[in-house]
Amino acid sequence: MGYIGDSVALSTTQSGGYAFAVNAIHLFTFRGIPVFVSPMYLLLLVMFGYRNPLQGVILAVAITISLLVHEFGHALVARRLRHDPAIMLHGFGGLTSRSRTGRDVEEAAIVAMGPASGLALGLLVYGVWQLLLHNHWLTPWTDLILRALLLPSIVWNLLNLLPLWPLDGGQLLKLGTGRWLSAATSARITHGVALVLAGLLALYCFQTERFFSLIIVLFLGFQNVQALQGRRAEGAAPRTSPLALELVDNAAAALSRGEYKEAARLSHQARAQEGVSPALMERIWEILGTATVRLGEHEEALAYLRRARPKDNVRTATLEALTQLGRTEELAEIQKRWANTVHAPRMAGWLTAALAFIVLALTLVFTTRLFDMVL
Repeated sequence: MGYIGDSVALSTTQSGGYAFAVNAIHLFTFRGIPVFVSPMYLLLLVMFGYRNPLQGVILAVAITISLLVHEFGHALVARRLRHDPAIMLHGFGGLTSRSRTGRDVEEAAIVAMGPASGLALGLLVYGVWQLLLHNHWLTPWTDLILRALLLPSIVWNLLNLLPLWPLDGGQLLKLGTGRWLSAATSARITHGVALVLAGLLALYCFQTERFFSLIIVLFLGFQNVQALQGRRAEGAAPRTSPLALELVDNAAAALSRGEYKEAARLSHQARAQEGVSPALMERIWEILGTATVRLGEHEEALAYLRRARPKDNVRTATLEALTQLGRTEELAEIQKRWANTVHAPRMAGWLTAALAFIVLALTLVFTTRLFDMVL
């Protein structure tokens, strides 16, 4: 969340795949990540140049770069984890939509990398500004351009780290408290803190006559009121179907007994149920792929095994299927993909690095001239 004049930019990540508005415009695709823009976003950019077109263009480009760096911070980690991200630039900022990971450490790493990337851009721009200033190379135009990049890169990412759901700070608070508290208690704390903070921000916006920002803050507060009342479930972990869990357990037992047809049948039943979490679905693909290999349906088995986590039994079954199909030349490519699979312990390291960098960036912001330039 960030300010420039009286505008606000929100940056959130959304689990559950992407389904953007039909009038969204596809800008480009980078590293398999599609980027869309809404007409409202383009309209707001045009409004920036209403009085001074040249400065408006500089500001519009700076805002777009800052948002894209932040959103790609989210999206590239999500893509690394195979969660099909997409980016949307909309009227209030940016949104990275993706499928849910089902693992708190992965969710937190995806969330944290957004503000970490945005702050990294801000520090890089500040470093360039200092270099030009020190060598007397700074011109009025370069100063204008660099300051236009600094404001959204630093201020927006700082505000986005506030514990205000559904911004990144609010999501990190919910994931963090969820490590030690129940999901219900964690949600109440997160939305309660967000409501208090929204109230303080609303008072500030009203006193400083930032009425557009006030509308956004009130909207965020209303979202948290709805969440506390149980009317919205954004960000809540999906409830695993007890029937699906029982079917998967029975399928695993059938597989261990060598009853491969029964294991496949139960797996298909389980994946047809509602409320199947991503972690449980991975287990289903593993059982279904292994059972189908044993039944001699190797082509079909490969389709299932590609969706499973590359555990030892999945690798063994994949090797057997490829060998039986005479496609051993594909093994090198698959092994490369397995080697690039990011596991939870490595994601914990990524999360720690992202949070450590955020702390370092905050320290630099509040102890250097950067604070006076942007705040």
